[in-house]
Amino acid sequence: MTYDRRNHGASQTSQQGLRIARHGQDLYELITHLQLTNVNLVGHSMGAATIWAYLSLWYDQNVSHIITIDESPKTISENDWQYGLLGLTWENYANGVREIETTRMTRHKIKSDIKIAIGKEYRPFDFELNLPLLRDHTAQDWRDVIKMTHTPQLFIAGSDSPLWSADHAKAAQKLNTKYIEAITIDGAGHMPYIEFPDLFNQYMLDFFKTKSQ
Repeated sequence: MTYDRRNHGASQTSQQGLRIARHGQDLYELITHLQLTNVNLVGHSMGAATIWAYLSLWYDQNVSHIITIDESPKTISENDWQYGLLGLTWENYANGVREIETTRMTRHKIKSDIKIAIGKEYRPFDFELNLPLLRDHTAQDWRDVIKMTHTPQLFIAGSDSPLWSADHAKAAQKLNTKYIEAITIDGAGHMPYIEFPDLFNQYMLDFFKTKSQ
């Protein structure tokens, strides 16, 4: 199953809860409401941060596996982390996040049938409304959460991501080598699941299968 986070897709639009922590709590409340256990969580971009926010609040409760897609656990570059978003620093991040809106996210040609399917379901993301959320998102550092997790997690990065170096995945793996794995999909941008869907799906299914044995 999938769901649209608040202010995303078909979900209700609200000026409240424009923080990643709230999104993590939303995920917890959804899992609790549906009485789900042993959940496999897959999050792309800010969706990955939503998963880490969940872990920071509720640890590994009811979570079996995690896959995060082209998302660095720290989006602002500093001396100890050089994999930040669009070269953001503490000095420029408040306005720098606006560049996301005009950044082309894919690098590889997308199949026509996938384009048609996306076009039918596409609902524009309101950047102005969600600017506080984007700023809160980019200010987070989830490395401590990754270090403490006992849930198997796979980082999937695009080698040609327009947002950051794919090396962020390997760097994240070093934070917790017992539970974290990292894969880079060659030629992919920020959306490898629509650029290379067959390869992405195979990586995803193999991860769930091998880590469940």
